[in-house]
Amino acid sequence: MVEVTVDPLSRIEGHYRVNTEVGEDGVITDAQSSGLVFRGFERSLQHHDPRDAALFTMRICGVCPVCHSIAAVNALDDLFGVADQVPKDALVMRNIHQAMNFIASHAAHIYVLWGPDLANPAYRDILSQHGDVGNAVWGELSGRFMPLVNQDGGTHHPAGSSYVAAIREFRRLHEGIALVAGKMPHPVLQHVGGVVYSPTVADIQKLIAYISETSKFVEDFTLGVPPETWIENTYRASSPERAVDFVIGHLQELLDNSLTSNDFSHASGWGDVPLFAAFGSELVGETLLGLPVSMKLDRSGGYRDPNTIGFLSYGVFFKPENGDGYDPASPADDKVIPSGYMNGNLQLERFDHTKISENITHAFYIDEEADRPPWNGVTIPEDDPDEIDYTRGSESRYTWVKAPHYGGIPCEVGPLSRLLVMGEPLVTGLARVFAENGYSPANNYTRMLARMQEILVVIPELLKWLTQDITPDGKVAVHTELSMARDSEGMGLWEAPRGALGHWVATGSDSMTTLYQAVVPSTWNLAPRNAQGIPSPVEQALIGTKISAAENALGVDYANPLGIMHTARSYDPCLACAIHTIDKTGKNPDRIIRVV
Repeated sequence: MVEVTVDPLSRIEGHYRVNTEVGEDGVITDAQSSGLVFRGFERSLQHHDPRDAALFTMRICGVCPVCHSIAAVNALDDLFGVADQVPKDALVMRNIHQAMNFIASHAAHIYVLWGPDLANPAYRDILSQHGDVGNAVWGELSGRFMPLVNQDGGTHHPAGSSYVAAIREFRRLHEGIALVAGKMPHPVLQHVGGVVYSPTVADIQKLIAYISETSKFVEDFTLGVPPETWIENTYRASSPERAVDFVIGHLQELLDNSLTSNDFSHASGWGDVPLFAAFGSELVGETLLGLPVSMKLDRSGGYRDPNTIGFLSYGVFFKPENGDGYDPASPADDKVIPSGYMNGNLQLERFDHTKISENITHAFYIDEEADRPPWNGVTIPEDDPDEIDYTRGSESRYTWVKAPHYGGIPCEVGPLSRLLVMGEPLVTGLARVFAENGYSPANNYTRMLARMQEILVVIPELLKWLTQDITPDGKVAVHTELSMARDSEGMGLWEAPRGALGHWVATGSDSMTTLYQAVVPSTWNLAPRNAQGIPSPVEQALIGTKISAAENALGVDYANPLGIMHTARSYDPCLACAIHTIDKTGKNPDRIIRVV
């Protein structure tokens, strides 16, 4: 057994460590997911005016402050007793605000955080074994996804074309958010009872122009076909089978034109999604399309036991046709992307927020009760430095992240879960095809394709809200005052780009905050084991994954653990940070590889 630790994992937000044990065959046999920083936002909100939460909690994350502000005001709407009165136009503004953040966040993850791993030199070495086709595909991967700062063997490589173009779109979408929300990050649009700004006709037209430019990027870079064509044949397909057939047929048509010319460029119709869809999957690329090689990402990051994993969505985007107000419990018919729980066998159940709980058995917290629901949550950090040790293994405490569960089951949250619960045809169809062929329906390939597909789900809904549902200079708030929050409780259920996000708040007789709990997407995805010893989603996804590129196609390479990096990053832990290097100091014990 070899211990391989990635600490910190780069190209994410925050400070995160992944420790694994790897067998001689290069297969991960155990894993610990460790959050390295105590957040403490819940404690900082104690005894504050609860209305501060909409501004305070945005600072949890600089990449997705929009979702925290909306989850907070949803909780405050409930706390102040006005959730059923929030004006329709305020709810549409929350949709618009969140949708623009969804698209920007997904683009950043696909192209800037996760995508550069497709330009890892290991894939050059694998693809080059397959002649002109392999070399041409490597040229496209490196030419599109190479990060801004990259050196290989002392040679500097220019940043990828798609990588650079995505950064421009990220900025454009942030400008759109700032137009109606004051600034980005940490916008100031959301407030209990509604929003603080009603857009003008000029604002709406400018937002439409921003989205039109983003749609052009999607056509030129992401898809290689007009978004409308892709949407009509996937998101709006009459069945999951038709959606999958369209994609496979489209890929086959592209291949028929390219396998002889070895032209896989954007100009020949190979958008980033088709290139990934064809060459990222063993099942799709090699089995269904007959390609000689793939990156085999569908073989990594999957779940081995469907009885120990679920897929959870709280629901997101209010339905304008429902008019004023909403139900804080988030029933499925209340949202465009519905709430729901799907078990590991892809069976859908109605969402019940009372089944949510958090466990601290393997986390650095102190509480006489190891398991609590968030509306009765306690956040007391371990204060003995001798107890804070990330290296003691799976039976110990090893993280500052609690372990949420739904009815005792750890749950993956994020685009894949949302689109499975929604029954989105393409993602649902692909999940079924993988399951029928002996693969985990959730894996690194389907997880990333779902994130790509969700952009195509959100864009037409966003344009509808802008062109049909929002009323310029309409009513966007109802009156509230602090006394309305006396001795009250509130719950805000929403979806961040990365997954299910819940805020819970309670107040005392002076209307000041007595409890605040936030259960964020990475709490779900990157948790430790729970009290029953069931690993978290990312830990389950790592166990059984081969550590090196394309199922160890070049042999076991502990110093380039792409299996770990692909899998952990596929959950989008968040903001890009430092580069990583290999520790060659010899300070670590024998048979321990530490990627720092």
